[in-house]
Formats: sequence, structure tokens, C-alpha cells
Amino acid sequence: MTIETRIEQVKARLLLDQPYFGSIASSLKSKLNEDLKTFETNPNFFEYNDDYIEYISDEQLSFILTNSAMHQAFGSASRKEGRMDWLWKMAQDYAINSLLVNNGLDMPDGLNYDHLFDGHSAESIYTILEGEIDLDKHTPQKVDKIKYEKMPEVNDYDTDPIEQINQQLLSKAKLHGDLPLGIEMLVPDINSNTITWEDELYTIIENSVKFDYRLSPPNKRYISQGIALPSLSGEKVKIIIAIDSSGSIEPSLLSKFLSEVNAIMNSFSNYEIDLLIADAKVQEHHVLYPGDEISYNLKGGGGTNFENTFIYIDENISQINLMIYFTDGFGTFPKEEPMYDIIWALSSKEVETPFGQNIILV
Repeated sequence: MTIETRIEQVKARLLLDQPYFGSIASSLKSKLNEDLKTFETNPNFFEYNDDYIEYISDEQLSFILTNSAMHQAFGSASRKEGRMDWLWKMAQDYAINSLLVNNGLDMPDGLNYDHLFDGHSAESIYTILEGEIDLDKHTPQKVDKIKYEKMPEVNDYDTDPIEQINQQLLSKAKLHGDLPLGIEMLVPDINSNTITWEDELYTIIENSVKFDYRLSPPNKRYISQGIALPSLSGEKVKIIIAIDSSGSIEPSLLSKFLSEVNAIMNSFSNYEIDLLIADAKVQEHHVLYPGDEISYNLKGGGGTNFENTFIYIDENISQINLMIYFTDGFGTFPKEEPMYDIIWALSSKEVETPFGQNIILV
């Protein structure tokens, strides 16, 4: 077995044992570097010495993969401020390793960990480490050099793709009540973070069917950003997605509806989607499978009658897990609630629906 194959297998196992850490680690790109003694993290790669990887156990490999991915995910330049670069990375390393140890991961020997730092943020650890330098724990020459090795103040910065993915994973774990123990030390404002409508929608879809995380095929939603995250597979997802194409829907909103249908298709690897385009009646009915692409000139422009859409579904579609209706919410609703779950993906907060769950697209 090659080291790269072993790394992928370890990532897959970590996904099952620790879904959040596994999802973070699965986004990591690895690269052999025989000039290293052990491993190193940089903004683009997890670089490793093959002899070191062969020496450590699979559990310890899980630890260093997660450590490296979290350095990338939490390495935002905005938090460095005026701190010394090397010392800030060390403080983050202590904070990350403390988090991983306290969540049950097996740390290899020789890494930065001190139980005295348990429960401390990277900022707090940095202050402690900087104080130790000032107490002459280094030679005067090193101290003198360190004091001028300041990082510039950073105000404007672009969030790296892995940081964006991490924010979405944290929101999803929060929604599931499945956040890692002590994660607030790395993300101080996590309890005040707003859960996006995308996170809420995808959690509902995941909860409607039993899924497993798989690394192959990858989640295509993030491939364009150079990130291969696991897709969700298991039982076939049988979803109805209805798009309101009535005259009250602006072209830009229709485009947004279709874009989100594409995103749903790219996030799951085993699905069948009945896509309905409807205004006062169902104008189009397309059945979508993995690999299909959406490119339609949507028909419609009339009034909105949701009741006729539900009548059409009763007459033509069976074995439904979930229905998602993208609409502005203005129209005639059915008098009776359907037997399957329904999500109203609404562009307006001003609408009251008679049944189902509402998600506001803001």
C-alpha cells in the first residue's frame, strides 16, 4: 500500500469516528518532502517525510492530518495582528493540539502540547509564550532578533477556501449539536455565529435520508476551489424540487433557484430529483440523476397555484423523501397537508405558509 493510499484510508476512517475532524482532514492536500524530518504545514499542502509516516500509527497519522488541516482552516491573517509570525504559529499549534488531545485523538511524541494550556485560546497561549521569552528563556541575541520580527498589521484579507469550508462545517456541526469539545477556544465567537439558510437546508436533506460520508466520488460542490471534500451517499435521495416560475419571480431569483438546485446535485452522490417548473400549473417535469446538468429556458410567467403542483405530484410521483419548493410564497396553497415533508425555500419573510418548514433565502 502506498503512503498516499494509506492517508486516504485514514481520512475515511476519521470521517466515521470524528465527522468534523474527518471533514477538515479530508480537504488536505498532501505532498512528499524528503528534506523534512517529520511533517510540516503550509498554506497549500501537508508535507511529510515518508519514513516518519511509516513509523507512526494510523491513529497518530489521523492526529497530524487534522492538526495540519486545522492550521490551514484557522490560520486567518486577521487574527495575527501585530504578533510575531513564528510564535503565533506555535501558540496556534499548542491550542490545536490541546483541542485534539481532549477530543480523544492519539498524539505522536514530540509535538507541542502542555496540559497547562488546556482551555486556553491561541491568543492567551501567545501571551504566555511571549512572557517566557521576556524572562530570558532564550539567549539575549535570540531575544533581540525576535523583538524586530514583527508581522505587519492586517486589515484587508481574503478568506482561503479551506477557511470558508471550515466555517460551513462548524455551522453544520453546531446545528447538529455535534461541535468538538473546547472548539470555542479556537473560535471564540462560535456561539454567536448565525447559521446560514444553506446550512439549514442541507442539514434537513441529510436528516431525511441515512447517509455515509465517502471520499470517492468527492463532493463536486467545492471542486472548482481545488478542494475535495467527501460526498454523502447511502440510500437514494428521492427529492422533489419545485421552482416557482410565475410572473412575480424576477429572472435573477429564478437563476438563484436553479443555482441552488445545482449545488444540491453536487453535494450528494446518490439521488433522483424530480424537478418541477410551475406557475399556475406544472409547466415542465425533469428527472435528474448524478452527472446530469441543468440548462433550461424556464416556462411560466402566469399566476401561482401551489395546489395544482401538489395535485400533479399525487398523480405522477411516488416514494418521496422530501419536497423543496423555491418560491416567493405568494399564491394559492392546498387545503390539506401532504403526507411527505416539505420545505418552503422563500425569498420573502412576509409570507405565512399553512404547513411545512420555512427557510428564508437571505
